[in-house]
Amino acid sequence: MGVLCCNFLRSYAGYQTSLLGVYLADRAAGSVSGSGIFLRLFERRGVWFLLYLISGVTPFGIPLVLGGLLWLGFLGGNLLTVFLMEYGIRGIGAALACFFPQGLFYVPSVLLFFFFIVQMSQKYWGKGIRVKADYRAYLFFMTGIGILFLLALFMESYVNQNVLSFVIERFL
Repeated sequence: MGVLCCNFLRSYAGYQTSLLGVYLADRAAGSVSGSGIFLRLFERRGVWFLLYLISGVTPFGIPLVLGGLLWLGFLGGNLLTVFLMEYGIRGIGAALACFFPQGLFYVPSVLLFFFFIVQMSQKYWGKGIRVKADYRAYLFFMTGIGILFLLALFMESYVNQNVLSFVIERFL
């Protein structure tokens, strides 16, 4: 979906419509600090984490997870397309560098996060019995997933920008 949208925007506007150049110019100026990135990501993604966490104990968890999966697919496809259109085949490697090393934490944590939300939300759809042990297990696993999210945020804030700068300087 993201690939199609990016291609349609380019053909409709007649020029590149991404913000990739703005991001790279901002990174080259060195105006973004690791702690600033961490706080901004924590604020933005923390709100979504809490929204999804709460939705897991309601019947709205399953539709939110489906929407979240579609949105992540759109963003991933759009990112790959933007790098491919800007830099050609070499851009695919740079796009993959955008996911390293935080992707090692994000991918399992997002999959587990969505899995547990769907499991808990299904009890409302199927009129299953909900007991205190279900809620305790849900909070226990969500706490562990929250720790994985924090590790991914840390990696994205402090480590990824160095990896991405290295890849851009050397290969693009």
